[in-house]
Amino acid sequence: MVQIKTANVIFTEDGAPFSQEFDDIYFDSNQGCSQSVQVFIEANNIPQVWHTYGEETFVIAETGFGTGLNFFLTLERFINFKQQTGSPLKLHFISTEKYPLSKSDLASALALWPEHAKYSNELLSQYNLNEQLQTFSFTNIEVELTVIFSDSAKAFASLEVEHKGLVDCFYLDGFSPVKNPDMWNKGLFLQLARIAKKRATLATFTVAGVVRRGLEEVGFKVRKIEHEEASQASSEKRAEKSQSLTATFIGLRKGKPLTGFKVRGKVESSKHATIIGGGLASACTALALAKKGIQVTLLCKDEQLAQGASSNAIGAVYPLLHQNKDPLSDFYQQGFERSMILYQELLTQGYQFSHGFNGLIEVSYKNALVKRQTLFCQKEAWPVDLIHGITAQQVNEISGIEVNHPGLYMPRAGWVCPPELVNAIVQAAVDTGKVKVKTNRKFVAVEALDNDRWLLTTQKGKKQEQKQVQNLILCSGADSLAIDALNDMPLSIVRGQVSQMKTNEKINNLKTVLCHKGYLTPVNDNVHCIGATFDKDDSDLSSRTIDDTYNIEMLERCLGDIGQWTSEDVQASKARLRCCTPDHLPLVGRLPDVELHKQYYAHLRKDKNWHYTQAAPLKNGLYVLTGLGARGLCSAPLLADILAAEICNLDYPVNEEMLFNLSPNRFVIRDLIKSKN
Repeated sequence: MVQIKTANVIFTEDGAPFSQEFDDIYFDSNQGCSQSVQVFIEANNIPQVWHTYGEETFVIAETGFGTGLNFFLTLERFINFKQQTGSPLKLHFISTEKYPLSKSDLASALALWPEHAKYSNELLSQYNLNEQLQTFSFTNIEVELTVIFSDSAKAFASLEVEHKGLVDCFYLDGFSPVKNPDMWNKGLFLQLARIAKKRATLATFTVAGVVRRGLEEVGFKVRKIEHEEASQASSEKRAEKSQSLTATFIGLRKGKPLTGFKVRGKVESSKHATIIGGGLASACTALALAKKGIQVTLLCKDEQLAQGASSNAIGAVYPLLHQNKDPLSDFYQQGFERSMILYQELLTQGYQFSHGFNGLIEVSYKNALVKRQTLFCQKEAWPVDLIHGITAQQVNEISGIEVNHPGLYMPRAGWVCPPELVNAIVQAAVDTGKVKVKTNRKFVAVEALDNDRWLLTTQKGKKQEQKQVQNLILCSGADSLAIDALNDMPLSIVRGQVSQMKTNEKINNLKTVLCHKGYLTPVNDNVHCIGATFDKDDSDLSSRTIDDTYNIEMLERCLGDIGQWTSEDVQASKARLRCCTPDHLPLVGRLPDVELHKQYYAHLRKDKNWHYTQAAPLKNGLYVLTGLGARGLCSAPLLADILAAEICNLDYPVNEEMLFNLSPNRFVIRDLIKSKN
């Protein structure tokens, strides 16, 4: 039996526990929940990160268990996440506490949060201070809580860790370094680095220099967050913390640092950005920047938003996934998860757009695809809640119609009405008070100025306007090919015509999107969408009867006469242009100075592995977000987050290699290696 010293606690008039050892409260009884949510849960991007998590168990490690408030708030969100997604993910929460509360004191503290009573009572029933390490389990949920009653550094040192690390996320809680200096020592920081997985995130309430320096010295990239005193979206007062820290574990780089041309240097701090474009890319970018406090002017060439590739009546939202994980699939998985989070947030906030997130089925309509499905399932490269194989009978049951083929099922995918979605996103951006939208503003030219600013020329009717801007973002879609500043980018256009088909009794019950060599959507506003054609370097936007015929015949060849459609059932058709890149990944970030790239990295022509320290020469203030192809619905929100991070000098939401795979300068580097320039 271990002798454990319990905390010397008294309770204030409002019921909050107060530590007499450290002369401090455990939490503010009025704002304890909001502060924990703000400092730990939101700063660690929970539960959003659970959507993209690919392993079996997500591990959170905490210093300072205290009353267990952080655990119960996380547990609440985990239960909601499981209910909403059906994910098989498990949660392991590891916490340390040198001076635990007695059972009676813990019960008194937890009584302040009756909404957690079900699980706090289960914890109390198992609470035992005779063991230094105690594991708690809870009824009907895949959650394990481990509490180690010891100093945090010693507690973490006792954990067994595989080579890839153990912990995905840290809550660095506990009394402040001023009042509890013994906890915040080098030994603790070394243990955090020892047990952290690569890219593990960390959040803490303290911004003390000893903590920031301690984390940086062991391989954490640290960032300070400024908190608003009150939420603009709610009358509820937010936490009193005006600042906190977040960090990402990148490790201490061994050997050579990242080669220079993959490094995006810091940019000049910004307060304003101008966006060219009126589609999904520009909408997402405007909202992402507005959320970071950037003032945005969005210039759309048309009278209304979403008149280009974003104007189709229905668009499918799903990731491009290969049998094995590769850079392309990894990007689209992350993009899909980010997109679904944003779209659900908009709906929750009351913004409206037609949608159906009832799943998507890639139909295995021929033997080669049946074999592919078998291999796909055998390799188990992706979480089952993202994609898994189903039988022909299951396809019929899930889709609601007789398809009679097996398939790969993505249960969280679906469809949206793109123009309605774009308008909803822009309205959310405008509602922040940070975004102005100006229509009938056609881009004419952009010219570099000597002061690292850009002279933008636009046209409204017959009148031209010029304006000096600090940050110009080209979210210009297919129009990118006509912009001189983008001439060095290997962009191409692909025409696609989508046919809108009148619904009927046979097809009306379709509940999921069906993908074959094309796609078929459920009914919306009495029509289904089928398509799309794929015509390279064809810029004709007129609808063609021959293309409607092609779409109908392609559906019949792959899935049979499931719609019983003829050309007379075509209600409307629309041809739009996709902007594409050679490697099927979009472009996001500052444009490269091509001549300086040739000068700085010339030796790549002789040795593609030559290491450079010189950071990539990029054009200050001139950004691009384009080349989304046919996958903009599952990539634009993540790309917008990347761009916002770059403009605001924040941590990127993707790793270094993925960032370079999306960088505009990647094509310049590849051409140098191939001696093409």
